Order: sequence, then C-alpha cells, then structure tokens
Amino acid sequence: MDAKQIDALAGEIAAARKTRKPMDIAAATAGLSEADAYKVQFAVHDKLCAGGADRIAGWKVALTLPHQYEPLKLSGPVFAGIYQSGLRQSGAQFEKGWPIKAGIEPELVARISKDTPTAGTQPYTAETIRAHIANLYCGMELVDNRYVDVTKMGGPGRIADNVLQAALVTGTEVKDWQNLDFPNLKGRSLLDGKELANGPGSAVMGSALVSLAWLANQLIAHGRHLKAGDMILTGSVHPPAFLPGTGVARTEFEGLGGTEITIG
Repeated sequence: MDAKQIDALAGEIAAARKTRKPMDIAAATAGLSEADAYKVQFAVHDKLCAGGADRIAGWKVALTLPHQYEPLKLSGPVFAGIYQSGLRQSGAQFEKGWPIKAGIEPELVARISKDTPTAGTQPYTAETIRAHIANLYCGMELVDNRYVDVTKMGGPGRIADNVLQAALVTGTEVKDWQNLDFPNLKGRSLLDGKELANGPGSAVMGSALVSLAWLANQLIAHGRHLKAGDMILTGSVHPPAFLPGTGVARTEFEGLGGTEITIG
C-alpha cells in the first residue's frame, strides 16, 4: 500500500471507531500485509489523537501462542496501542453501549520506569528488561468485539484496528514482583463469581518478562520505543472470555490479587 491508501484506510477505521457501533471493515482490510497493518494502526492512532483528543499511553501484547496467531495467518504475536482514554482503575463502571461486546483477560500490567534506548543496545531479554519496570500490577484487559462479523476479520485487519483493545484496568500492585515465578502463575476470569476461563503464566510467551522484552524490541523495529510512564498489558493467560451478560467482572492471579469492573 502507498501512503495515500494507508491514510484512507486509517481514516475509514478511525471514523468507524468514533461511532461506537459495530464496524464492517473486513473487506477493506482483507488484503493487508502485516507490515502495512502496523502502518495503518499507527495512522489510526494519529487520527484519533489529533489535536490532543487522546494520546497513546502504552501498549499491549496479544496472540502470544501459535494456536492463536497461526489460524489468522500471522507470523507471530502482535502488539497494539493503548489510549489514555482507555485507562481505568479497579472498581470502574462501564455503562451500556461500550464496549459493544466485552471480553476480559487476566494480564500483568507493567509501568515503565525509563525509556528503552533505540540505538547502541543489544536486543532486550527477559533479564535486561527488568531494569525498565517501575511497578507491576494484577490487571485486566477489556477487549471489544466491535465488528459486524469478527470471523471475517483477518490477522492484519485486527492489527490495523488495535487488536480488539478497549481498556486497560489496573488492580492490585505486586510488591515483590522481582521474585515471581512468572511461568507458573495461575490466572482466571469470572463474572459474578462464576469462572469463565483460566490459564497459566507460561501462556504469555513463556513469561510476562519475555513478552515485555519482545515488545520493546518490536517497537524499536517499528521506529518507536517504550517510554517512561507507559502502561503495558503483557499478554493474557487465556483467550478473551467474552461476557455472557452484565455484572461484576473480575480477573485475578492466585496469591497476588485481582481487578474488578462493573459492566452495565
């Protein structure tokens, strides 16, 4: 795609997002390559943040396992931006109408302490990325199936539209995160106390630190980088648990704490 085509598709997606109604962009995004999909995603960010209307406050890692990304014909895990308008604290209430079709995921949320330099450094690893973490929290990603027919949305199309991202909800702070056994963490999602799904920390590329290092390297490859203050959703321990109705939704990590929201 040339720059004009990228801008036109980004404009179509941004306009559809603003309506907060089910989107029908499957055909428009059907021919995207992964590389062009990220260019479109960044262009959508620019359009939705124009004039200070919003800003990118962090990033998410998604589709961390082969059985998640391979059916979508993607080469590996993916990432997407998080808008300032989508940041929430545990206890937040979401009124009827948004998200359109909500799903929840238990994720560790990292707050970045200092920028990751874009030159003169070796690729980040699970060990070296630790120096860039200020705080770690039990968190929730709220995702949104905002499409007329999500089964028609290919992998690059999902990248272009921010990989279902709706909100990042911060819960209990993990004080002693440096000593966590990341692969063996156990997380789950519930609605009104009924478990919807569960999974291990190893589902997140083996460890949340591995996924965070991967993200740092991917952003640099795309001409961006982690910045001090960024909030990062490191990846879910299970696929999205789409909510069957309204109520109190909760994600939690065994022995660490959790995050709750109310869906109206």
